Amino acid sequence: MGAGSRGRARRWLVAAVCQVVVFLGTATTAMLAIAVPQITSTLGLGEDGQQWMVAGYALAYALMLVPGGRLGDVWRRRVVFVSSLVLNGLAAMSAALAQTPVWLVLSVLVQGGALGVVSPQVLGLFQQLFNKEERGRPYGLLGVAFAVALGAGPVLGGALVDVSPENGWRLVFVVSASIAFLAAALGFLLIPASTTPPDRFWWRRTDPVGIVLFVVGMVALWIPMVQEAAWGPVLGVLAPVGVVVLAGFVFWERRQVKRGSPLVDLSLLRVRSYGLGAVIAVLFGAYDALYYVFALYLQDGVGHSPLTTGLVMVPIAGGTAAGAVVGGRLVWRAGRRIVAVGLLTSLVGLAAVMVGDLFLPTFGSPHSAALPLLLAGLGAGFVLSGMGSGLTNIPNQAVTMSQVSSTRAGSAAGMLQTGHRLGISAGTVGVSTALFATLDRTGGNWLAAFRTTLLIIVACVLVALLIALMDIFTRKEGAAR
Repeated sequence: MGAGSRGRARRWLVAAVCQVVVFLGTATTAMLAIAVPQITSTLGLGEDGQQWMVAGYALAYALMLVPGGRLGDVWRRRVVFVSSLVLNGLAAMSAALAQTPVWLVLSVLVQGGALGVVSPQVLGLFQQLFNKEERGRPYGLLGVAFAVALGAGPVLGGALVDVSPENGWRLVFVVSASIAFLAAALGFLLIPASTTPPDRFWWRRTDPVGIVLFVVGMVALWIPMVQEAAWGPVLGVLAPVGVVVLAGFVFWERRQVKRGSPLVDLSLLRVRSYGLGAVIAVLFGAYDALYYVFALYLQDGVGHSPLTTGLVMVPIAGGTAAGAVVGGRLVWRAGRRIVAVGLLTSLVGLAAVMVGDLFLPTFGSPHSAALPLLLAGLGAGFVLSGMGSGLTNIPNQAVTMSQVSSTRAGSAAGMLQTGHRLGISAGTVGVSTALFATLDRTGGNWLAAFRTTLLIIVACVLVALLIALMDIFTRKEGAAR
């Protein structure tokens, strides 16, 4: 085999490793949602702790996306890729050994942050190893890895949790760590090493001041949303501090644009397709909170086992995969219209879930719920809502980036992913807060609590749909679809 053939084969092996990373992130999120009820009962994780763990994981991931992408650009991408995966695996092992809620939450936060650093390296490697004409296939394979993880994650998580009534959840983190270490080893062996050493002051180009301002400001705003009132006056101070710090971040980034090294290019928000698409991405992030609340509802409310819960959630993966394939083929012809169709399909699916939920039998007979689960909402409804998700996410990214110049594509992609992940975190906090508040108000009525959370998700998706329709009907002639 010639050197050229070996080089081509190696590129596709690297692409396969990147698929493992995508599988790791998606499957870990799905398994974590399934494991939360058992963690709550065995480790004494309270309502605040659950929000810290699930929403905090998404927040840590989001906060590290843009800094991680910049670090890979200005330093050595292979080093960043491998070291971040190793840190992710070590944090997962720490979570598996956790003996207290604080230990567990801190480990999960580090795990999410490390994954946020490695994720941008996937896109960076594709830019580095494949030319423009070749990138369609590896990007498509990432979509396949995402769909497989979305389907396998809940089932695998349910099977692992079912192994032991007290410690099954620890196996979820052991499996996650094993995948991370495997991907790190393969990445070290297969990813080409950089032949150009970084310049002496490479760290200045990462905009460390901007990173600190952004992280501190976001965390200061986020803590009051999840922490109980026992913190007292501290909570009242944190939110204003967060606003001031983020205002300082905006001021700093505007100065950095003139210097040529901003962490984020805020002027991108003035590009019509990008600004509206970013808002849609943030709002639709609330949809992902469905996995968490539904896992709680089926296990703690209806009484299903973790494995059964995972199986019931599989239809989402099938619908998402189908929607992603169709959306990817139609987006360049239909533009924002396919995004609107996706959002509308998600609304129809969620409505079907709510209708199906009306026919659930008493909580004392969970297995007799199979027929309404399948026919009305939790089966067919999830297929539709999952299909809507697939029709929305990938096409929205493509349309949102359509009017962004190639010189700003990296920053734009990082900002867009960060916004979506922040939407997931905020949506999870808002939905779970409403869930627990309704349970307290109704004396433990899970049906009422679940319907409340669905209505919140529906409201966010509906606003996103209205924004998409506004873009369609007010778009100027000749603008990007």
